[in-house]
Amino acid sequence: MPEPWKWLFLGFCSDDQGRPVQSWFDGLPENDRYEILDLLNTLANVTDRLWRRPEFDPLEGAGGISEIRVPDIRSGSGSITYRIYGYFGPGSHEYCFLHGTDKKEKNDKGGKSIARNRLDQLNHGEATVHKFAFEKSVVVEITKRT
Repeated sequence: MPEPWKWLFLGFCSDDQGRPVQSWFDGLPENDRYEILDLLNTLANVTDRLWRRPEFDPLEGAGGISEIRVPDIRSGSGSITYRIYGYFGPGSHEYCFLHGTDKKEKNDKGGKSIARNRLDQLNHGEATVHKFAFEKSVVVEITKRT
């Protein structure tokens, strides 16, 4: 029986920026993280040839980046549109998140520019990637009582 397809999701990491997409994701409301995770779980189990609109846009002509398009998340205070810019790589079966944002305009030139700059940093060896963590890690500090 063939091994099932499974994407590994990675995140951009640099000395000066830390793990910006991980920090962005961890700071989202819990319900929004679950909605994003639901979409990513679906994408993780299909080949790149099946990633298509409306959930994915290859952003032809955008310098090698693509866009994961999270469906609008509605709440009592309105709706929000999230986008995760990334690229296929650096290895096979890997997709690296370069920039995450709540999209406020039709053509997010600023978000795409950030993603392209981070991809350039990776290509020039100025940054690395890390395995993306979907469960928020909680650091507990224990203080000594005197």
